[in-house]
Amino acid sequence: MFTVKPLESPLAKAVEAPMHGSTVEVHLNDGSYLPTGEKPRKPTHCVLTPKFVTQAERIHHLTVYEDDVWILSFPKCGTTWTQEMVWLISHDLDYRTASEVNLLDRSVFLEFSAFVLNYPGDTIEQVEKATRPRHIQCHLPIALLPKQIWTVRPKLIYCARNPKDASVSFFHHYRHLHGYRGTMPDFLDALLTDQILFGPQIPHTLDYWNVRREMKILFLHFEEMKTNMSDVLRRVCRYFGKSYSDQQLATLENHLSFDVMKNNKSANNSCVLELVESLSGKKVENFQFMRKGKIGSHTEELSEEYIKRFEEYITKHLEGSNFRFK
Repeated sequence: MFTVKPLESPLAKAVEAPMHGSTVEVHLNDGSYLPTGEKPRKPTHCVLTPKFVTQAERIHHLTVYEDDVWILSFPKCGTTWTQEMVWLISHDLDYRTASEVNLLDRSVFLEFSAFVLNYPGDTIEQVEKATRPRHIQCHLPIALLPKQIWTVRPKLIYCARNPKDASVSFFHHYRHLHGYRGTMPDFLDALLTDQILFGPQIPHTLDYWNVRREMKILFLHFEEMKTNMSDVLRRVCRYFGKSYSDQQLATLENHLSFDVMKNNKSANNSCVLELVESLSGKKVENFQFMRKGKIGSHTEELSEEYIKRFEEYITKHLEGSNFRFK
């Protein structure tokens, strides 16, 4: 079903992190059941871990329901933000439950236990047993999603982000949560050569973009959520057939603002930091899961050389596609 290629280059070894260990490329052998989309594409592989490989078939055969809601993204592209927004809109703005039940339990990270070493639970089973309608968060590309998604056709929401900003955010995430102790240049070089966990980012995004119309995927951009959240909220409401007053939407927009979200313990993934601390036995210092939430923050940390390399990398991957990052 899958072909697995260990990543054994010196760079791949240099960017291994204690949370997940060594990495492998996972390739789907037969994608004939996948939607064709706007034009034929070979679905991208994904950089994952040997532990994930042991769980890949469970995910492939996962039962999917029509009323499922799937939040799909590459890491650090506005996933948590999107999860909270989508859950509230589809649950009639139930702020009380949102404050009492952690977002990780309201919108389960499907493959979390499949790649984190010594994870104290089974997030795939958690999804299987979740009360419907299930909200499921996932960083996997289309090739590694459950096969039934393409015939059952649940709600699918994808959030994209400019790779330059996403890469800087992912570096800090990798360092503080995954325990990465290497250099930023090694991390960026590995990302630009598709050797970082969940990569490659751009083919990941393009695969979803290619099937968005056929699968009725709601396609969002992190940058649109920052600059025109009111419009994004109305698009999400239409997608779920929901109607709220201007005042209700203004209240929701404030709830989803970065300053409110980063201090909302029920939705800011602070419990992930606590989990990491319990697994590593070390305190996570000077880090919040929701760190800056800015557009263009890469200019504060990337050299002109890396900005140029990223622009060349983006241009190369987008060649022939009508998709553009914001």
